[in-house]
Amino acid sequence: MKNKTVTGFLALFFGFFGVHRFYLGQRFLGVVHFMLAVFTIMISAETGLPFALLPGLIGLIDAILFFAMPKTDFDDKYNSGKYSYAQHQDRRERRRERRTTRRHRHFPPQHRKENNSYEMLKSKGIQAFRDYQFEEAAEYFEEALAIQSDDAAMHFNLACTYSIMEEASPAFFHLEEAVELGFDKYEKIHQHDALAYLRSQAAFDAFVDNGYCRPAPQLPEPEEEDTLSLETAPAPTKTASQSVLDQIVELGKLRDKGVLTQEEFAQQKQKLLE
Repeated sequence: MKNKTVTGFLALFFGFFGVHRFYLGQRFLGVVHFMLAVFTIMISAETGLPFALLPGLIGLIDAILFFAMPKTDFDDKYNSGKYSYAQHQDRRERRRERRTTRRHRHFPPQHRKENNSYEMLKSKGIQAFRDYQFEEAAEYFEEALAIQSDDAAMHFNLACTYSIMEEASPAFFHLEEAVELGFDKYEKIHQHDALAYLRSQAAFDAFVDNGYCRPAPQLPEPEEEDTLSLETAPAPTKTASQSVLDQIVELGKLRDKGVLTQEEFAQQKQKLLE
């Protein structure tokens, strides 16, 4: 396929030697133009007359004609028997339409619409992720899951997205869902750059040890109250015992403020009770 614009520029800049004729496949005319250029240069060198301007003038005229020539005329003359670029595009578009028709002929229109919508959301989400627009990518992935919630790869994509956004809780959730739905590329979980933040979390090791599943939350054990038993409690009728109890209360306040440790509090209380 010869290009009209390329031919025009070759004639404009290298038309003195007829290069544009060689480009168009007109070898005889190209040789004649080249020999004319050499001959006029020799005559100009001997006589001092500007005969060498003749091949340059011919190249300039050719360049003007090529630039002014309609593309269809150029294709008809120099691309004879070949498809033009527009014709090639039309043929390729028709082939694409036939392939699409064959691929969708057995599916009802509603199914095609939902499938196209899902694939469209998936593609937009991946593109947004590649463009570092992670919040927008998460929205596209969530909308795609609303259509097809059992896609393990989509859950993994969301886990990666939320991990980059440093949102650990939804990232763990979607990673767990991905594994549960059959995602078995565990090396990606441990090597994917997007999951680096999730791997840095203290809960990640427990998540892996539990079969890539978040452990059930454990209720904190109730703290033991530091109370005096009836056997050790001093009789309230004695003034000295009352003073010891007040000191123990003060020690307890110091412990609560962090001035005393639990061990120091126990030692001081034991001394007062002896």
